[in-house]
Amino acid sequence: MFDAPKKNEFTQGTVFSCAYGENYKDGPVYGLVITARCDAVQEKVPVFNYFPLVPLSSWILNEGAALVLERIEADSLNTIRNYLKAAKLSDSLLKSHSPDAIYNAHFRAHENEKGRKSQCDKFREAAKQFSETHALLLGSRVDTQKLKEHLVPHQGKVDAVLKELAGHRLAGYYLLRELESLEDGVSGDYVALLREVHHIPSSVAKQIAKGISAEGGDFVEGALSICPKFRFKNDISLPVGKLKSPWIEHLMQNFAMLFSRIGVKDNDFEDVKKSLSNIGLGG
Repeated sequence: MFDAPKKNEFTQGTVFSCAYGENYKDGPVYGLVITARCDAVQEKVPVFNYFPLVPLSSWILNEGAALVLERIEADSLNTIRNYLKAAKLSDSLLKSHSPDAIYNAHFRAHENEKGRKSQCDKFREAAKQFSETHALLLGSRVDTQKLKEHLVPHQGKVDAVLKELAGHRLAGYYLLRELESLEDGVSGDYVALLREVHHIPSSVAKQIAKGISAEGGDFVEGALSICPKFRFKNDISLPVGKLKSPWIEHLMQNFAMLFSRIGVKDNDFEDVKKSLSNIGLGG
């Protein structure tokens, strides 16, 4: 999937170290240049644009986790609605009250009654899961260990998100495999964040093409851009690889579709069925 970088080359597909990712302050972030090759070669652009690339292991505990949590929350809410229906209560209660409040008002008094205990226990468990999941989704600083413990019982949903990512069916993200890391020299899986496009001045890009060191004094971090982003004194920002064809074209196609697709209102199914009534299949 990747070729070795060419000397002093900084063009579409180039992957470089010490890039910036908004939600990835503590771990390694790479950048993948998306500026057109012709513009890069002819030096026609004042800035170069790039996607952040983050390790899959970091992504799954960040944006990937958010996707999983949203699905857990939706399932919990659906379960709660079913129990409200079984108890002959309107799910409109959820518009103004939390599941915990609903439990206290309508279920707690019956939790020891024969025939109601199981229903109460299941509602209470669904309410607890909803509350814990909702808190993790809203938290600005999530405890990683607590997040892992919450995700483990929902491995199926984690796997579903990974399958969508691996099959390029997860909008806004693109899986890249076997990118060699400067951190440990081991190839690994990375995720391109297609919605998070950043830029660096051409003058900085030229320096990165040759290599910028954190200690070299040849670059003042933050003076011109947020990239390169040095985390340690021995960090070096330089090209580490180049995404090969057809993956670079496929990635750019996914990026283009993400922002150029057009959505229209769904057709009413029942109304469409009426078109078949004249042949007896309209139901």
